[in-house]
Amino acid sequence: MNKFKEWVSIQVAKHPKRVVLILIILFNILFISLSAALISSLSLSGTEKMNFFHAAYYTITMILDAGCIESVIKDIGTTGVALTITCLAVIIIGMITFSGAVIGYLTNILNDFIEKANAGNTRLYLSDHTVILNWNTRAPEIVNDLLYSDNKETVVALVKSGSDEIKKEIEERLQLTIEKENAVVYQKADTMGFFPRWRYLKNNKLGNNVTFIVIEGNIFSQKQLKDIRIDLAKAVMILSNDPSDPDADDGRHAEEGNPQAIKALMQTADIVSAGKAARHQNIIIEITDFWTYDIVQRIISGKELGDQCNIVMFHVEKFLGQLLAQLSISPEMTPVYDDLFSNKGAAFYTKSVQTDDEIGYMRDYLSTHKNAIPLTLLTHNEERCFCFAADSQKDIGIKHAAKNADYRVALNRTPGECKRVIMLGHNSMVEEIMNCYEAYIACQTGDPQHSGLKVSVIDDADSIERMDHYRRYPFVEEVAELDIYHIDKTVDTIHHLLFNTEEETSVLILSDDTELDENTDSTALMYLIYIQDFIREMVHKNPAYDRKKIKTIVEITDPRHYDIVKGYDMVDAVISNRFSGNIITQIGEKESIYEFYKDLLSYAPQGGQSKKPQLKKVSSFFKETPAPCTAYDLVRAVFEASVSSADASQRPHPALVLGVVKASGETVIFSGDLSEIKVSLEAEDKLIVYTDFA
Repeated sequence: MNKFKEWVSIQVAKHPKRVVLILIILFNILFISLSAALISSLSLSGTEKMNFFHAAYYTITMILDAGCIESVIKDIGTTGVALTITCLAVIIIGMITFSGAVIGYLTNILNDFIEKANAGNTRLYLSDHTVILNWNTRAPEIVNDLLYSDNKETVVALVKSGSDEIKKEIEERLQLTIEKENAVVYQKADTMGFFPRWRYLKNNKLGNNVTFIVIEGNIFSQKQLKDIRIDLAKAVMILSNDPSDPDADDGRHAEEGNPQAIKALMQTADIVSAGKAARHQNIIIEITDFWTYDIVQRIISGKELGDQCNIVMFHVEKFLGQLLAQLSISPEMTPVYDDLFSNKGAAFYTKSVQTDDEIGYMRDYLSTHKNAIPLTLLTHNEERCFCFAADSQKDIGIKHAAKNADYRVALNRTPGECKRVIMLGHNSMVEEIMNCYEAYIACQTGDPQHSGLKVSVIDDADSIERMDHYRRYPFVEEVAELDIYHIDKTVDTIHHLLFNTEEETSVLILSDDTELDENTDSTALMYLIYIQDFIREMVHKNPAYDRKKIKTIVEITDPRHYDIVKGYDMVDAVISNRFSGNIITQIGEKESIYEFYKDLLSYAPQGGQSKKPQLKKVSSFFKETPAPCTAYDLVRAVFEASVSSADASQRPHPALVLGVVKASGETVIFSGDLSEIKVSLEAEDKLIVYTDFA
């Protein structure tokens, strides 16, 4: 008996639903059997010839439908009281114990199924999807960028908590993007006729091609990772916590590493390296410190993954710091990167090639292709591939008949102009930003003491103290303390830095990414208001003042504030996690592009290769302003001029034109059939040129 009680208690603890179902079945079998035996044994009027099995059948029909009592009681006037009471009791009790219990049980099962489905705790049958482990402010941008994909996309996010808020956030984000993009499409179609308008809308309207599933659970659970079919995903993105997250690093300092990301990577790599997993999967892990970087390197070298998957480390602070530094030097590059880093419009693609002759390949390609621009030769996993700027992967292979290169231009090799940056505020990437400035100067002049860049820093006293007053950076000319609530104490300093200088000046407003969620971007927004007031006051006092000399660049950490900041008329650029989220998406779709992005966002000293898009003013880049032409002619002519002008003793510096920034501020990125794009340049326009020549 004790053993039986022990077994029952275990079953109740482990399988309560199963135990309840068995009890319902056993009780109803017993009840129906006793009822049938009683009815048949009474042998009263109407039941004289009814055996046990007949009685059992009629008992069940009475329970299911009380009207079936007429099968037993033919005439209520001649039937005995005992039989009538028995039948009524069977109906009442049976409806409770049989119908009620079964309905209640099934209702509970269905509710449980719905709850599990809503929570995402059901096994998925997916393949070729994108998996996001953990959630941060970059994650919505990853999902949003997939809207521009040519294919149907499925994204599964496994998060620790907050699934309802995440679902709502993504639904709103995707809907706003679709409405915004389609508003532009409808505006362009307004002047068209009925059929051209219908065709244009059909080909250009943005629809929701993203299926988004969020599951609340444990990112370290092998069962849950297998339930979301991580083994068949095309890309797995392991995201770090935001610095503002109070649970980030479980109370550790960022420099102590991120063991949670390491554990998630180990679990993921173990599953995707199994024999039945898909091939060539991309695992992108966000890195925020060098300890984690070192451990991931050991995992990559120690885990024999073969062609199972590619593990890519995305160093968040380094990439974002480099991006902030680059765009503060050249704010006009913001819309260029916004376009090229995403699936929207032109983007970067790679193709395997069998050549070591970069210049020869470019020349041959440009003579027979007009839908893509070859940029650089890369080495990835000991294989050679070429990187292109194009609308899509298929555009790279579209050939055209060869054409004589009769359009020519002559280039100047003039050094870059001196730049001034005023950095206002701080974030967790300040050191990376300063290191990038240092590398930029070394690339331009080779000597940080004689730089083409001047930097001033305005920040609160504690942050300046943490950076030791920026003494180790010789290009930092001035450091001023600022109290956000008493900015009048710094009025003279800001006024001097903004208005008593001849150089073009960029004001880089940094957002403190360690602020709590409710204060996200608040300091940066206050700085923006102050700077706007300074500029407005200066223009009011001196109407002849050239407003274009000052470029205001605002960093935000929450992408939801992007459109709010862009609404201010004196903001020249907004930089946010949108860029890094887009880069992660691109790496997930085409992992070989990672090496290209690493080179794109870093600077190499003179003599080293540091190719990236640069802005070149037409009046200084060309010996004389080129005649009107097509984008295809311009790209070929600038390339030929750049490689043919080098001396025999010098390494050639190929220059590829990606687009134009007009003096009016309009940015045109070359994409599609370049021979169909008309280009007419003026002296004050700027070309977007991909080159390693400073």
